[in-house]
Amino acid sequence: MDSSPLTLVIQPSGRVVAAQPGDLLLDLVRETGLLLESICGGAGECGKCRVVVTPPDAVEETGGPCRQAPSPEERARGYVLACRTRVVADCTVTVPIESRIVSPKILVPALVGEDELDPAVKAYRISVEADPFSIGASVRLAGYRGPHPRIDPVLLDRLRASTGDCWGIVHEDGGSPRVLRASRSPGPLYGLAVDLGTTTVVGALVDLATGRVAATGAALNRQITWGEELLTRCAFGRKEAGRETLRRAAAESIDLAVRAATAEAGVSPADVAEILLAGNTVMTWLAAGRDPSPLELVDAPVDRGFVRFDAGELGLSVPPGTPVTCLPAISRFVGGDVVGDLLTAGLCSSNEVSLLVDLGTNGEIVLGCAEWRACTSCASGPAFEGGGCSSGMRAMDGAIERVSFDSATGAIGWSTIGGGGPRGLCGSGIIDAAYAMYRAGVLDFTGRLVEGAPGVGRGCDGLEFVLVPASESATGRAVTITEQDMAYLMDSKAAVLGAVAVLLERYRVRPADVRHLYLAGAFGAYADLASISGVGILPHLPNAAVHALGNGSLAGAYAALVSRARRREAAACAASTAYIDLLVDPAFVEAYTAALQIPGPAKLFANE
Repeated sequence: MDSSPLTLVIQPSGRVVAAQPGDLLLDLVRETGLLLESICGGAGECGKCRVVVTPPDAVEETGGPCRQAPSPEERARGYVLACRTRVVADCTVTVPIESRIVSPKILVPALVGEDELDPAVKAYRISVEADPFSIGASVRLAGYRGPHPRIDPVLLDRLRASTGDCWGIVHEDGGSPRVLRASRSPGPLYGLAVDLGTTTVVGALVDLATGRVAATGAALNRQITWGEELLTRCAFGRKEAGRETLRRAAAESIDLAVRAATAEAGVSPADVAEILLAGNTVMTWLAAGRDPSPLELVDAPVDRGFVRFDAGELGLSVPPGTPVTCLPAISRFVGGDVVGDLLTAGLCSSNEVSLLVDLGTNGEIVLGCAEWRACTSCASGPAFEGGGCSSGMRAMDGAIERVSFDSATGAIGWSTIGGGGPRGLCGSGIIDAAYAMYRAGVLDFTGRLVEGAPGVGRGCDGLEFVLVPASESATGRAVTITEQDMAYLMDSKAAVLGAVAVLLERYRVRPADVRHLYLAGAFGAYADLASISGVGILPHLPNAAVHALGNGSLAGAYAALVSRARRREAAACAASTAYIDLLVDPAFVEAYTAALQIPGPAKLFANE
């Protein structure tokens, strides 16, 4: 192979990339900052990282056969999988619209009122007085009543030498308080609440003097091109180099949200005095620079306390001494994001039995009330976020978000986010489609496609249902649901229903005893409850009031940012919630098996 340097043009960004013969296309696209779908993290299993190479002979494909590989017709047009393709000559690489990760549909939560306002960061007037018991002058904070705060010696000397009014910014959370910085005026003083999600990062810039949200910022988590599933990222983070790569990607994503929010509000990032972060346990550990590989173990010990470090460790645009405080985790796969959900739902202070469900790449479920609570997690996979299915995608423009069945005509209809031509199915659309197909007789009670039913035919991978023909799609390819897609969805739905069934049985709670159902995230905001229960993802809860939390993780981070009382509640909630590990629970296998039907066991779908 010729070792001469190569030149690649990456479209649609127009970036020119220098490469060496044999370089992997996926790595080269990542270098441009263009986010490319890669659910499996480049393992060659998901088939999402499709790109078009011109000329086609400028690359060589590697690896064994892949079920999701481009068809012969697509190969003739230059389609390849970026994770299985190496460059051997100059070329142009076009990332088609269906392979790009673009801005998702972001949920902004309702926020708490000013009556709870008591942030951990406050400004105090500084007075410099002669101190007969020490050399030089003493620095005092007017109105401050806590333990004596730590102060950097350089800052202390500068304050002792200063004249005129001065204000100290004090952080009073975690261990001994400290003076972060000093200024000639008390404000403005801002905090940033951040939901560090597996897929997206959302930040809310908060005026700490009023509790008002001044602006929001969002970005996709740049870790996503190294895999969507948590265990994929844990495996990549085993080595120090991989861990630093993932930490840097998280930092870049958080900083994008910081800069977007501060720019929208017209303030400087230097005015941010604290960042309160909520994320699952893996995301929190990676952001803190911890080795995540122990979290792969079933009995992994997890500290249920707050995780703290300074923003300078991440290289954020805010002052390097700005404290980053992470909501505590409960277990290896139930993290601070779920604690944020619990704060938002008020489940830890309610006397009525509630069920909280947060389904994304990982599924987290909490059952209980103020007196007792138990939680668990299940590997629901990215099916409920649109991943893992042949036509799946995230909730963004062009995603089919609603699928309906007309019992009078037998027709199945659909609608997209943004109203344009469909590019694929997001999570709510997949759930709706499965329920509509079941009602239409396209699926049987085991979730299998019925050969000969309207719209069902043979594709290259077996039976498939054509929801949108190629002539009506935005990509020129039909939007289909294959028998493999349904097997994946049935596996995910059985995992969730089985997990709920284990909690209900363990704590002797009947579905009719549940008084509140809290649905978090995009799953709760967009998925239709009739479809959720109709397919059997969740049991029928006849007496439960249903609440869509929106971004409960962000709302919980906001509450802890503006209120130290809510921060203490988060700590108590995390410490007192029991965790049931389904991987070592013998009851789960039976519950999972029973849930592999539509809708599921009769006792979970009764009306009383």
